[in-house]
Amino acid sequence: MILLDHTAVIALCRGHRLLSGLAVVETDVPEQRAHVPALCLVAASLELPGAAAHVGALPGLEFLPLDFAATASVEHTVGRGVDWRYAHAVHAVALDPQEGQILTATPEAYDGTGVWAVDIGKP
Repeated sequence: MILLDHTAVIALCRGHRLLSGLAVVETDVPEQRAHVPALCLVAASLELPGAAAHVGALPGLEFLPLDFAATASVEHTVGRGVDWRYAHAVHAVALDPQEGQILTATPEAYDGTGVWAVDIGKP
């Protein structure tokens, strides 16, 4: 699974080429799309108003809801010191039976979480 955190969503909205390529590829298989956790989308929209509306229209993205189980996990992750803006991505990639990757402009934010953060460069 490939996830975009809030920094990657912002980079996408600002025209990041690699992310733009991922976001526009249509596929009928949700597992083959890049995924955006709901809290990451909220964090991006708070920093860059309109981000949610922009990425919501892109066919290559799948949005991960924040259900009860995710909420409990995110709460635990934040309680361990992970910033709330990153916690839903940590939760989502930890559920992936294969080794998921989080695309981010701030890979250092994931230090100590045990997840694979891929640096997309600064937007």
